[in-house]
Amino acid sequence: MAEVLFYQKITPVNKEEHKSHFLKPYDNDYSFARNTPIVPLAASEFFSACRHYPVLFSGDTASLVPVAILGYTEKQNIFINDANQWQKNTYIPAFIRRYPFILANSNDASQLTLCFDDSWKGFNTEGEGEPLFNEQGEEAEYLKKVLGFVESVHQEMQRTRPFVEKLVELELLEKRDLQVTRTEGNSFLLKDFRVINEEAFMKLEDAQVLEFHNKGWLPWVYAHLLSLSNLQTLGQ
Repeated sequence: MAEVLFYQKITPVNKEEHKSHFLKPYDNDYSFARNTPIVPLAASEFFSACRHYPVLFSGDTASLVPVAILGYTEKQNIFINDANQWQKNTYIPAFIRRYPFILANSNDASQLTLCFDDSWKGFNTEGEGEPLFNEQGEEAEYLKKVLGFVESVHQEMQRTRPFVEKLVELELLEKRDLQVTRTEGNSFLLKDFRVINEEAFMKLEDAQVLEFHNKGWLPWVYAHLLSLSNLQTLGQ
């Protein structure tokens, strides 16, 4: 399986191989993401994310996804401090919170399988932390909760796709290089991202706007546009 951002060794959860595995929680340890400047977002996260991050669209036309901008240079996340803690009172994207677990395609790509990053330091067989399986070899309650959360993240990502596809169809996304000015006065460009063209959106026909309203997409548009003001504070 291909690596996904900070996931290093994606391994399917298997009750035979991992019946003795435990996961020791490392509260507020986000060292795995400290070199990650962007992460995907589900549109349902826009409301929370827009208070702290620029929410942009990344990728080519066929694979555009909403993303939260966490840094203005490569391999940088400015929301993680030297102690690997996330900035207080700041929304943490679900893509980050689900780590070290993820849903990934099985080897024959026929279904999605719960996997984990086997390189994460919290996994052990010494009984430290939460067991993945109980003594009967069944999924432990902890693993059931993990699966429920990871599945919900996947579902919200899937629910975002029609929204992005409609933006592309109506040619509402424009590629733009965005400037971030640091406190010291120097500037950086965020290149090859896309944003919703507000002027073009305001010119939509009534029936098109009604479609956005009926599908619950209209607030997502405004949350995205509101988030662009965070470009001014990202460098600070």
